[in-house]
Amino acid sequence: MNEKVKRGKKKPPPTESRKRILDAAVRLFARHGYAGTGLRELATEADVNLAMINYFFGSKKGLLKEILDDFFAGYLRVAREQLEGEGDAADKLDAFIREAVRYFAQRRDCLVVVITELPHDDPEVIDHKAAWGRQMMAILGKEVCRPLSLGRERPLTPLLIGPMLTSMMASRFLFAPVSERVGSADMASSVEDYADELSRLILDGLQPRS
Repeated sequence: MNEKVKRGKKKPPPTESRKRILDAAVRLFARHGYAGTGLRELATEADVNLAMINYFFGSKKGLLKEILDDFFAGYLRVAREQLEGEGDAADKLDAFIREAVRYFAQRRDCLVVVITELPHDDPEVIDHKAAWGRQMMAILGKEVCRPLSLGRERPLTPLLIGPMLTSMMASRFLFAPVSERVGSADMASSVEDYADELSRLILDGLQPRS
């Protein structure tokens, strides 16, 4: 007698489910906001059981912190690769700007979440982000601010340069939906052209005046 074999839906491996949750969270947080995204909506988008989100991340806040960690680890890696070591500070800063803009272009949704969806009234998330910020400030202070402050009346500080650089590099991607509606011709330029113009603007402004 032949037995009927019940074939249910094959469960994806845990690593695949975890990645699906992260990818879905980035998409939804970027489009609807962190506060505006519910866990049930997220589970549906990721095609996972609601309990899986808590299993992997503990909470929605834990999921946000994971997104922050993933993005900032890559951003810090770009900074270390382009800024640390021997070489002219202006040349290294130019290379950093170009590579960071490419990184932002590749991680646009994640960039939106990291910059615009930070709960500013949540000390835990603020402290989490600040821990990454301190590492970036240390690199900028040593490799950019100190050498480029020579010959200036007022020294450059990483707390000025860090947010300024990040904001300027990110602006194309953060304002793209509005800029495209405005019909700005500049939005048609390539990411490489944008990085080139931005680098020229920043370096011309940071160099000491003769």
